[in-house]
Amino acid sequence: MTDTGPGATGQKKKFLKDVYLFSGVPDADLETLAHLAVSKAFPRQATIFQEGREAQGFYLLSRGSVKLVKSSPDGKEYIIRLVGPGETFAEAAVFSDASYPATAMALEDCQTLFFPKAQFLRHLAASPTLARNMLATLSRLMLHLTRQLEDLSLKEVSARLAHYLLERCQESHGTIEKGQAFELPTTKTHLAAYLGTIGETLSRTLSRMKSQGVIEVEKGRITITDPAVLRKIASGEKW
Repeated sequence: MTDTGPGATGQKKKFLKDVYLFSGVPDADLETLAHLAVSKAFPRQATIFQEGREAQGFYLLSRGSVKLVKSSPDGKEYIIRLVGPGETFAEAAVFSDASYPATAMALEDCQTLFFPKAQFLRHLAASPTLARNMLATLSRLMLHLTRQLEDLSLKEVSARLAHYLLERCQESHGTIEKGQAFELPTTKTHLAAYLGTIGETLSRTLSRMKSQGVIEVEKGRITITDPAVLRKIASGEKW
């Protein structure tokens, strides 16, 4: 997705229609937002923005994957969120004069749409539907982070992984049913870091779930074979 060619704005507008933040937004508003959005590409391992830098706007990922990380004083990296296509990130930063609270890095070649802060806020003030969607988006993000904190604090790796797999299935299909499959959006190394564990433990947990007939694993593709048991694992029950 680029800004070149006569169809660039139309392509952006079509993409925006399928994004949760812009669902139900009037066609005229989508047209304005498509003109406002700036296409930005980032190669693998590039820093999209740095923690502590002034927040200039937020991003919508159209291709690739991104990790949002916090770094400890001793240099240890903590992944607080993994972003996939169709998801926005850094949206909370546009509502204050605060800096970006985390660093965003491209896990693979990425294509994004960037929404400049000042212009987006002006449009937000004139669009009630977009304002409601933004509140809902931020609420969903807060709920996600709260659940993530709960999982990291109170649950074992198996429960964290099961909850993550259920979320991915729900996002991919809208439901969670036996036989549904989806791709993991990142490597096992990054997924392990996101779940607060190490790659060896993650691989061992995936293998155990497979041997118990809960899931099937083929490279980065997961198939849910027993959603009921997976839900029990996610709740923290022994298995």
